[in-house]
Amino acid sequence: MGSKVRRSDPERQAAVKRVLGGQRASAVARELGVHPATLYRWVHEASDGAAESTATDVRLLHATQSLLRDHDYSQITVEEVARFSGVALRTAFHHFESKRDLFRAAIDNAATVLVEAMGQRYQGVQWPSEPLLQLSLFLRLSAEAIYATPSAHVLFRDLGVPRSDSFALRWHDTFEQAVAQLLGMSARAAAIDPDTDIAAAAKVITGAMRGIHAAVFEGADPAQALRTVARLHLTVLSG
Repeated sequence: MGSKVRRSDPERQAAVKRVLGGQRASAVARELGVHPATLYRWVHEASDGAAESTATDVRLLHATQSLLRDHDYSQITVEEVARFSGVALRTAFHHFESKRDLFRAAIDNAATVLVEAMGQRYQGVQWPSEPLLQLSLFLRLSAEAIYATPSAHVLFRDLGVPRSDSFALRWHDTFEQAVAQLLGMSARAAAIDPDTDIAAAAKVITGAMRGIHAAVFEGADPAQALRTVARLHLTVLSG
């Protein structure tokens, strides 16, 4: 996900003020050297939750995420997003130059919120010494964070986006890399089948997680999903 850029509270407040004042979030974020999704989060945190006090960018992102619960990418227009969020179409195109930019930002925003929710769950957890059990706990905590983050559905549902524009792929790739790292540690500890192809196993486990999460967002029981997630690490168990 790249290196993190830390900004002071005054810098963050000034950036939020600029966005609330109508400046394009992508331009402000680029100037600060942070990801636009990070700036959206700062704005969301500074908001009191009322629609009129929420930055236009954020209203458009949340509207896009909401519309994607019941519609595919090809079925939604920027006009619909603007109408849903109570924003003039001209204003919407001032903040996002194209539908592609808007949808990419909506997915990045959801991913950033989710990554932070995961991080909060990882903090303070007593991790087991065995790497394979670490993998099991990592998968479970991740799933719990995902099910507690409604906007995360855009990362797992089939949105009908062409593979070349599958904006969520790079986020899944990062998760897959973390799984591969834990599998590699498990292999060095002789805790998994020695014939395991680490890269292939990480891809399969990540794909299984995506399928399970998609089912939950389509109405499957989260408790049953968590029970299934708890068994995924057993697929590479030695012996």
